[in-house]
Amino acid sequence: MKHFDVNALKKLPHPVFCIHVEETSSTNDDLKVLARKGVADYTLILADRQSAGKGRLGRSFYSEGGLYMSILLPFDNATAFFLTHIAALAVARGIEELTGEGALIKWVNDVYVRGKKVSGILAESIVSPRGRHIVLGIGVNLDTPEEGFPMEIRAIAGSIHADRSLLAVRILHHLFTLLDAGDLDLVRREYAERCFLVGKQAEVIKENSCRKATVTGLTENLALSVRYESGETEDLAFGEVSLRL
Repeated sequence: MKHFDVNALKKLPHPVFCIHVEETSSTNDDLKVLARKGVADYTLILADRQSAGKGRLGRSFYSEGGLYMSILLPFDNATAFFLTHIAALAVARGIEELTGEGALIKWVNDVYVRGKKVSGILAESIVSPRGRHIVLGIGVNLDTPEEGFPMEIRAIAGSIHADRSLLAVRILHHLFTLLDAGDLDLVRREYAERCFLVGKQAEVIKENSCRKATVTGLTENLALSVRYESGETEDLAFGEVSLRL
């Protein structure tokens, strides 16, 4: 099992109970099972490897040789809608602090460094005997595999070089700090500054359709505003947007 400094978690604003496993199918799935059994908020599951890592929209998430963790959070009506945006900011901040490299966000919650995706985030709501919670999964690619990334993601996948324990702590620190502060104006400003899609040509993917559009900005709720080639405009609260390279 790879080393992880559990003691470093003691410096966080909330007490975290960490479960470290060598391999699992999905840390999010494992944590949902524990949550239904009544495990406490701020329980963290960290895995060295996921055999069935989960991404947004039912996609798989490559999970070899990186940081893969899921944290159980109390449901808060004030910040729940912005949780994935806040998590993306926390990841970007943590990466910048440890690597010195700029970290940008591809709407909604993919973090990019040097033009490559290095992190993905998945938030899932769950109801336990104690009420409603959020299971937040975060994956960060640490160092490129010797054999390279799988062919299907090689064009977009990247990695960073950072200590796994320190990175987890810095991400969680910023996540807790942002959630506790509840300063959504700050979240909106920083997210808009880091979102690199604005002004870009993109393709909006919805079920069986794909439409070319220009990203014109972000709304107050951080929906993505786009203008299609037809002149029609739309604010996307969720969905998939691909850059036109």
